This record gives sequence, C-alpha cells and structure tokens, in this order.
Amino acid sequence: MKIWNIVVIGLAIVLAGCASTEASKERAAMYEFPELEQVNSIDNFRMDGWEEVDKYSLIVNSRPREIYLLILNGGNNDLKFAQGLLITSTLGKVEVGFDSVSTRDNPQSKYNIKRMYRIKDKAEKELIKQKILAFSVDEKNLENKNPEASSTRGD
Repeated sequence: MKIWNIVVIGLAIVLAGCASTEASKERAAMYEFPELEQVNSIDNFRMDGWEEVDKYSLIVNSRPREIYLLILNGGNNDLKFAQGLLITSTLGKVEVGFDSVSTRDNPQSKYNIKRMYRIKDKAEKELIKQKILAFSVDEKNLENKNPEASSTRGD
C-alpha cells in the first residue's frame, strides 16, 4: 500500500511539472512580437520614463523619442505600485539576458530581461499595450478555470 501511495504522489508531481512547463511555454509564446523590431541591446541607455504593462512586461522611454518594450523572465508583482525602477547596465549599455530590472522599493528582487523590442511611435505603443493586456486577462481566466495549473506556476 505504501508503494502505491509513493507511485501516485510521484505521478502527481510529474503531471504538475508538465502543466507548469506547458503554461510557461504558452506564456513565452504570448510575449513574442514579430511585428516589432527585436533588439539585443540598447546603447547609451538613459531612462527618461517608464510604465508597467503587466507583471511580465514594461515600456521604457530612453532619450528623446526612443521607446522599448522589455519582457522579463518572471512576473514582478512590485511593478504595479513601484515608485521607481532600477535597470542594470554596463557602461550605459543594457543587454538581453545579462541585465535586470528591479524596483526601488525592492532592489534585491531582480528579473532578467528576456527580450527587448523597439517601438516606433505612440500608436504602436498603445497597440502593443492592448495586446498584452488582452492576453493577460485571458491568462487570468485560464488560471481561474484550472486551479491546479495556477498553483504549479513557478513565479
């Protein structure tokens, strides 16, 4: 009987891991924007302003009229209420996979930059924000319908 319990628990863990991995893959696919120019770095970075889109993405204004969408490797729940933003850089250069984002209120919680996209203008910025917010709502609805999947998320 004890062996049967161990087998059942083992299977439950494997299935939970698969559900979590599948959800991560789906989320990653949602945060890809082939219509935008993907960049690997921003040279001479000087933040001029920023806004949170959701816990996985934010829009940063750099220098006059340069706008970038940053996709993070995890969900930063502090972004929504943050009074300040910290972005690491090396000699003024921000790089995907190397630099990270944190809030001034919680600087020890760092989230690596997974992807960066250049946004052409304010119209494109609003379009991308609406697209992200739409699938953020879809993801919340999916989590509410499937509580097992939401409890296995690793963020």
